[in-house]
Amino acid sequence: MHFPKLSPLQCRFTVSLAASVMVLCIYLFLWNPHFAYAAEIETTNSRLPAAVVLDDYALDLTDDLDDLDDDDLELDATQQNEQYTKRATGDVVTLGGSNVPGLLNIEAGNTTIWHFSNTSLWAPYANATPGLPSSIDDGDTGDSGTIYKRQAASPRLVYISVTTCLQPQWNGSTNQTTIPPQLTLYVSNSTSNKEPGPNGPVREQTAIRLNEGFANYSMNATTDIYMSVHAPDMPNNFTGIWNYEIAASIDNYYHGAHPDSPFLYLVDTDTHAALLVTNNLTEANPDDIVYQQWMNLTSPFTVFVQPTIDKSLDGMRNSYCGMTHASINNASSSVQSGMITRGLGHKPKEQFYIQELNGSTSYFGVLAMEGNSTKTGSGVVGGGGQVWQPVNFQTKADNNCALVFNLTFCHDVAYAVPSNPERYPDQPSLSAVYDSYAAGLYENFAKSLDQIPCNTTLSAQYSPAKNCDDCADAYKQWLCAVTMPRCEDFSSPLPWLQPRNMGQKPINSSSSVGSMPNPNMYMQLQDQMDQQYVPMTSAPSDSNAFRQTYGSVAASNSSRNPSIIVDKIAPGPYKEVKPCEDLCFSLVRSCPAALGFGCPDPGRGLEVDYGERSDDGQVTCSYLGAVYYLNAASGSGPSSLVFAVTIAAAVSLWILT
Repeated sequence: MHFPKLSPLQCRFTVSLAASVMVLCIYLFLWNPHFAYAAEIETTNSRLPAAVVLDDYALDLTDDLDDLDDDDLELDATQQNEQYTKRATGDVVTLGGSNVPGLLNIEAGNTTIWHFSNTSLWAPYANATPGLPSSIDDGDTGDSGTIYKRQAASPRLVYISVTTCLQPQWNGSTNQTTIPPQLTLYVSNSTSNKEPGPNGPVREQTAIRLNEGFANYSMNATTDIYMSVHAPDMPNNFTGIWNYEIAASIDNYYHGAHPDSPFLYLVDTDTHAALLVTNNLTEANPDDIVYQQWMNLTSPFTVFVQPTIDKSLDGMRNSYCGMTHASINNASSSVQSGMITRGLGHKPKEQFYIQELNGSTSYFGVLAMEGNSTKTGSGVVGGGGQVWQPVNFQTKADNNCALVFNLTFCHDVAYAVPSNPERYPDQPSLSAVYDSYAAGLYENFAKSLDQIPCNTTLSAQYSPAKNCDDCADAYKQWLCAVTMPRCEDFSSPLPWLQPRNMGQKPINSSSSVGSMPNPNMYMQLQDQMDQQYVPMTSAPSDSNAFRQTYGSVAASNSSRNPSIIVDKIAPGPYKEVKPCEDLCFSLVRSCPAALGFGCPDPGRGLEVDYGERSDDGQVTCSYLGAVYYLNAASGSGPSSLVFAVTIAAAVSLWILT
């Protein structure tokens, strides 16, 4: 059989059509709707019968988790008979309705079957309760905010979620090396399978192992839904029980978790505190109602903070009720929060100032929301709360850097600056010194700017692209960044940091209680000051830049602002995150030449005065509103899929052609 000979145009069309079909196949293969956060697992046989075995400590469904304590878990037989009813083998627990959670204990190896009735399935949708002013876009695939999905026609979409509130504890003789095993959620997808579980028919159910104490699943249904929660066998070196909460809803998930998005970012730390901030909560403009609604909120979110060395929460980091029951640090007297517009886009954000931390210690912080932010608990859509991906950070080791924020004049400044706790023991007193100094310098600039003809015709202005408002803003950004240098530990090895104040004696304070600074530190600094120091590698080869030492130049031996930092604050040696060079370039471009602004050239001081921005999330130079890893935070969202499909298409087309 002979195929007809194709013309060049037909050949190109055939190749393009084949490539398009292949790309479509790759897309359909890669695309996977996110019906559940946890991956499905194969159901396996168990030694237990396909029936429910409830533990002896089953809690009444109306109990609140906050009331759960050790006494509740150690009730004697008489108290159990009075307060709880032990269900016989084969009993099924019926949920009280849509958005009504069930709370139970479960022992290792046991399975509890749950029932979401046909009556609850076809009940009226819940009225939307006041929650966040608008849904937030955190880049995750989970539902957030108060946007409820409705289905008027049959079947109805049902949202099922489970969270672990209590888990077995490590009782081994060594440090904990593994997390407690996770519970498994089974959901029946057949009316004939009313006992889903480890012994249920594989084709008639879906099994989802909880991920860090959380799993959810959505499905279309026309009648009663049966599901179960199974506890695995207890591994060695663990003891105790699980306590979990399960809910089904026709409106939206009762519990929420966003494991692919932190939505919380580190601003900076000192030895005893950390400053964190959410991403933009809305892109609305200041004159929009939604913008004002966000700014009028008191504290829509909360933050949980725990040392990374503490393993008590490992296995429940995606569970709101797990975090609240773990009694870790959240919105208490040690956490101050409030709405701000500082930073990226000057949009509403929530800021968290977390105190009472230990120096040189690693922590993780988790952004969370109680209920739907205004209401919580049974009957509330989203009443089980939400959590986001943990964010890791470490406090500073030296005690001569302190956080400042919420300033009056330099209101966009929020990071650690050179400090001396002996002279300025609290944040307000230190902030006032820097802020008033910067404001005084700005007054002199404002007088000079007043001499420029700003309110004139466009042809008479000093620039057709910039005006005096642009100049004033650029000068203020530059002034605040250089007047308040961003401070890091002198021991930090980061290559973009500039050593400062090496000629000053270290302060006697220390971040570690009961300890003092290294007594040999001052002598070590004196020895280092005699060593060669070449910060400007682009200088001419015959320049003195290659013959100087740390002690011979002001860049390392003194500070950027000696009159206030060296003489008044006296922080001792520290390292500085240099201001971004684009702040200086913007100042020169925005202001009239008559003011005489200029930036140093490479090899002539630029390297020791300014730094360059990084696109990998690190703060390699200081600019107002900077946070760590804002641009680096990403997940396996649509952009990743588009990238994969694009690469696949290019490869396929190359192969075919």
